[in-house]
Amino acid sequence: MAKNIGLTKDAGWQFGIRKTMPTNVETLWETFFSDRGLGYWAEGVDQNFSTFKEYSHIRTTWKHKDFEERAHLQVRFIPTKDKDKTTISIHVDNLKNESQREVTKKYWLVVIESLYLLTAP
Repeated sequence: MAKNIGLTKDAGWQFGIRKTMPTNVETLWETFFSDRGLGYWAEGVDQNFSTFKEYSHIRTTWKHKDFEERAHLQVRFIPTKDKDKTTISIHVDNLKNESQREVTKKYWLVVIESLYLLTAP
């Protein structure tokens, strides 16, 4: 029996991505929440965050423009050992189906690559 990648037992379909950025956690956080950074990722995001821990993580809901339902969004900022780099982790769950997972994957891959370019030296 084939395993459905991204299908969870309790949280519907999910997608997650991590990428190490070439900047410290404070700079990445400031870039992420700058007007320019928000322009890359904030579309469809409920900015009344259920969790907002500065320089650490946020939790909220997100709705892609093509979806009827909202999904859960969590973004974490994880400093690396050398402190000059930060891993950003984006996790979305409560997606309706595999098709929404694929749309979500494409959307957040573009976001994370755009953020990388913003922080690259």
